[in-house]
Amino acid sequence: MTKEKKASSPLPKLLGRNIKERRNQLGWTQATLAELVKVDVETISRIERGAILPSILKLEQLASVLGLPLAELLRSSSTLADDQTLEILDWMKNLSETDRRFVLETVRGLCRHLANQS
Repeated sequence: MTKEKKASSPLPKLLGRNIKERRNQLGWTQATLAELVKVDVETISRIERGAILPSILKLEQLASVLGLPLAELLRSSSTLADDQTLEILDWMKNLSETDRRFVLETVRGLCRHLANQS
């Protein structure tokens, strides 16, 4: 097994969140991912919690198994959110500037309304 180091920066939590998000997108359990990268489930759990930072070789293996470039695992923004944003932008690309502003204001109002209900 590779040697992991205890986390002391924000990077491990970011990495763990991105790995967990991608694993969930694929519909995999921690056990499935652990089996594919040949580590135990507890190691995947600790990586996803940001408790440990795996070696670069293990990171490359995780990225490969998850079907992502290594850089994607280190991105600070959510991949899922990026995908959703791109989908919305695609819907809006043929709208006029006026209509795009209308959509933006409508979404902003809906988000405020929903946030106030929570």
